[in-house]
Amino acid sequence: MNQAFTLSDLLTFFLSVAGILVLVALFLTLLKVFKILKSVSEVLEKNREEIDTTISSLPEVMENVNGITKNVNKITDDATELVDNSKPEIAKVMGAVGNVSDTVNGIARKVDTTSLKVTNTVNNVSDVVSDTAKTVSLNVDNVIDYFYIFKEIVATLKDVLLK
Repeated sequence: MNQAFTLSDLLTFFLSVAGILVLVALFLTLLKVFKILKSVSEVLEKNREEIDTTISSLPEVMENVNGITKNVNKITDDATELVDNSKPEIAKVMGAVGNVSDTVNGIARKVDTTSLKVTNTVNNVSDVVSDTAKTVSLNVDNVIDYFYIFKEIVATLKDVLLK
């Protein structure tokens, strides 16, 4: 039994086997697809009432969605208009706040300058009164009496000037 196979015969055999394998795989795939379709059909049949109710309520839901969309558009338009109208007023307020801030800074500088001048004046008056007290104490027999008098004067002047 010497039978020779040609290359064409061998190639035909492999292609036939491959074709059979592809057909078997296709058959198995089709079986799975049919099972899936059967499951989907069962689920649809089981939930038919809920699906019908949902589908019948879709027009009402779409009307609500359209109404909500119109309201949102109106609110957005109103908000845009409000923002556009408010921009100049906000700019004016910001300018006024800047002016008030500048005024407050100027007042604070004036208060600082004035308090420094008052402090210097009080110190000068205190020095003058102190020098006067020293001079008087040298020239007067009753140093203690005059010292207490000038001390009260200085305290009174400080109280008056610091208030």
